[in-house]
Amino acid sequence: MSAPLKNPRHEAFVRGYVDGLPAYKAYLEAGYKCTVRAAAVESSKLLTKPDIQNRRRYLLEGLAESLMVSKESLCAELEQARALAHEHGQSAAATAASIAKARLLGIEAPKEVNVNLTATVNQMTDSELHFEIAAMINEIRAAKGMPPRPLPGQANEDETKH
Repeated sequence: MSAPLKNPRHEAFVRGYVDGLPAYKAYLEAGYKCTVRAAAVESSKLLTKPDIQNRRRYLLEGLAESLMVSKESLCAELEQARALAHEHGQSAAATAASIAKARLLGIEAPKEVNVNLTATVNQMTDSELHFEIAAMINEIRAAKGMPPRPLPGQANEDETKH
């Protein structure tokens, strides 16, 4: 752990620099009174000092950790939003959070399903056409997470039990 620098202007300089200010501007905002040109030179010198480099590294590591975003953290935020929406009776917002969570995790049903017929329609018999259409419907049902329906020509489980 790196403690704040003993020199308060050095600490203010490093914090300004880590916050994204150009070195010369961080130098001036830390309280140094000089020209912009002198600030550019002096700030460059400060950046070479080991204690300044160590403090900068420490502050950047803390910043990186606080900005870390992962699927897990996003899922947790979405779950909190979903629970809050549910608590306030906002079912549309709760549903939207659930859908966003599903998308994030890659478990969303595809918007399009491509189905290829194995033969041209005019060359099929009626039973082949019925079978192909039923197979396409089952592919769409599967994409939506629904159970398939029996295909024409296949016996239902209920029919085989009797």
